Amino acid sequence: MLRRIQIVKRWEITDDEATGDRPTEAPRLSALDVRGEHRVLSSFTPRDLAELRLVPEGSPLVRYGWYLDLHDPGRAEFAAEGGERVKPGQRLIARDGTDPELWDALRRACGHVVGRSG
Repeated sequence: MLRRIQIVKRWEITDDEATGDRPTEAPRLSALDVRGEHRVLSSFTPRDLAELRLVPEGSPLVRYGWYLDLHDPGRAEFAAEGGERVKPGQRLIARDGTDPELWDALRRACGHVVGRSG
């Protein structure tokens, strides 16, 4: 974490970390928050949707990490190349930290939406 240091006067330096001035983070969203936007999520229970955490906008993707883009179910799961960031409005779920059974159900739901079986 980067710390911001601000010079107030020549002889006085404040440290934002010490004063508690920290940039506010956007609230962490789950699939439950965006369920109405995506047909892929229609068959999941509210409890399951709450467990599917969205990768926050602006976050870098982990190289070779597996992700699923709710806006592009035809792409299914994909491995990040590294250097990508979540774009504003993009809805990604990372396989890392997601229950394996729930991840498989999400993959199947994507296939169902685009007409693939399995």
